[in-house]
Amino acid sequence: MVVLGILRAYVRCVDRMNEFMGRMVSYLVYPMVLMLVWEVGMRYIFNRPTIWAHELSAFLYAVVFLLGGSYALRWNSHISVEILYVRLSPRTRAVLDLCTWTLFYLFVGLLLWEGLPFAMKSVRRFELAGSVWDPPIWPVKLCIPLGALLMLLQGTTKTLRDLHMVFTGRELASDRENEKGASS
Repeated sequence: MVVLGILRAYVRCVDRMNEFMGRMVSYLVYPMVLMLVWEVGMRYIFNRPTIWAHELSAFLYAVVFLLGGSYALRWNSHISVEILYVRLSPRTRAVLDLCTWTLFYLFVGLLLWEGLPFAMKSVRRFELAGSVWDPPIWPVKLCIPLGALLMLLQGTTKTLRDLHMVFTGRELASDRENEKGASS
């Protein structure tokens, strides 16, 4: 029972962390859209394109993509083909997921393994983008290993949930399930 409590605490902690991160980076979409609207207006209405708006919006998109992936994973929002999958029992789905998640761990592990030295080299050099505007690019590159780490942590919660389902036939209770049980 103590182990189950520790697993639930770990899953709850990682879920909350990725929930927070996902919500925070989602706010970057607003300035990104405003910059693109500004750029389109300046370019096509006033014939005075900016040298910064498109590049900065691409940087913001990269940050949203890299740091928002774990939020999407937390809510099982990644694109998947579920024609047969949804017809399986929850326990069978968990077994199937456990078999296929080795590819996830291989990808995310490689992204972390290669992304960390890539980002650290960029930070040590205070790397710039190399464009006409030439902003620092190292903060964006730091998001590569950070995003991979967040995905890895969220992936472990999925694996723990699947293992719990395989061995017990029940879902590992999440925050919402605990709140429902406490309020009833």
